[in-house]
Amino acid sequence: MNLQIRRIFHMANKQSLQKETSSFWRSTDKLPNYNQLDKDILVDTVVAGGGIAGITTAYMLAKKGKKVALVEARQLVSGTTGYTTSKLTAQHDLIYNELIKRYNKDTAKKYYQANMEALALVKKFQSEEKIDCELEEADAYVYTETSDWEEWLEREAHAYETLGIDGELVKNMPLDLDIKSAIVMHKQAQFHPVKYLHGLLKAIEKNGGEIYEHTTVMDVENNNGLTCKTDKGYSLTCENIVFATHAPIYEPDDFYSNHLKPESSYALAVKTEKSFPGSMYINAELPKRTMRAMKVDGEDYVLVGGESHDTGDGLSSQERYEELLAYADKHFGVIEVVDHWSSHDLFSPDRIPFIGKMFADKENIYTATGFGKWGLSAATIGAEVLTDLILGKFNVYTSLFSPARELNDTDKEDESETNARTDANEATKSKDLENGQGAMIEIDGDEIGAYRDNQGELHLLDISCTHMGCGVVWNDGDHTWDCPCHGSRFNAIGEVIEGPAIEPLGKAEK
Repeated sequence: MNLQIRRIFHMANKQSLQKETSSFWRSTDKLPNYNQLDKDILVDTVVAGGGIAGITTAYMLAKKGKKVALVEARQLVSGTTGYTTSKLTAQHDLIYNELIKRYNKDTAKKYYQANMEALALVKKFQSEEKIDCELEEADAYVYTETSDWEEWLEREAHAYETLGIDGELVKNMPLDLDIKSAIVMHKQAQFHPVKYLHGLLKAIEKNGGEIYEHTTVMDVENNNGLTCKTDKGYSLTCENIVFATHAPIYEPDDFYSNHLKPESSYALAVKTEKSFPGSMYINAELPKRTMRAMKVDGEDYVLVGGESHDTGDGLSSQERYEELLAYADKHFGVIEVVDHWSSHDLFSPDRIPFIGKMFADKENIYTATGFGKWGLSAATIGAEVLTDLILGKFNVYTSLFSPARELNDTDKEDESETNARTDANEATKSKDLENGQGAMIEIDGDEIGAYRDNQGELHLLDISCTHMGCGVVWNDGDHTWDCPCHGSRFNAIGEVIEGPAIEPLGKAEK
């Protein structure tokens, strides 16, 4: 392709990053719409949260003959699950040497086995329900292009050998990058998560489950059984409730708020000049880069993601998208940016999710949260753990994921990228805001969130997060207000798009 055409493509693709963000997975499969709960109901189990953890749990319970109600505060698969890189793998960056050091070989081995069992469960459910979701086997690589990280990869390779993991250290990989070394884990998988969950939703209904959208569980009362109160005043009476929301919205003691750290990352779905060689890739160093192939309706695409950082750091997310575009163009030749999106993930102190009984002193209330960036496998095995707990069955992984486990704090490397970024929250004056632009402004000495919509109307917001009062910051790439403390997100005019917050941002005086 000649230089002039290349420049035209680059400018068009950069302009496409100014458009509204959208997830490739949600763009290429449309889920049905479900009604809002408009009556009181009685079920065996309520599952709150319409991502992979909640949907899989509801599916497994319904298959066991339990009467289940799956409720989602917004739209199904509109949270982290719908905005993933969709790698179904037990290779969670560099983690096994760390788990051996922090705990022991048995814990690290059990973590690997749990995630490999999750792969087997997805394959089983996909086969039984005859779901066409582009599920395919693929090797997974963690690589480094710098000598500083070679020793870390060698340590991880030794952990693989110690634990009997099917993988090894290599000096080359199918992706044409100038690497120092890489560690490969064989026989992992990738798939289309929305198509997969679409199939499970059909199976839930077929097995008698009820599904509701735009229905938020606000509180739980425990009087001769559990009563879940919703935002519209209706009740779901049940024996058990599972909070499989991004972060628990029912949290009397703040344990989860104090033990989960939010991180953000970004992704592009692109059409490219160069073909992708297959397998899945992520680098060890910063800034993060993650890649995989995608094929939908016979069309080939490449996912390029990364740029991880602490949520709500206030620096330009738009520039992060542009960094990914430049990287993708350099290595693959970008013809078109089809979709671009971001994801917010919650990390526990030891990088192992919290799955199980939510509180030691409260019966029949369960949670699944803190999946880090690898929730597709962990959420799937987590659904099995939760199902067994509810059914009173033993599960070998219950203690591994238990929120009541003794936590050994992480000595994990800082995952925030360090490239220079523009401050997206530098205070300005409301009259300087263009349509579609947000910023922090100062009025009578107070910081206010300001957004001018595409019709020119100015929206002024109280920047105190409605979860626990932390100050939210403007995200210029996604046009959202993000909470740096616990990961809540609000759209440009203050409506909740991701919890644990359940109330919109307050309005400020004009």
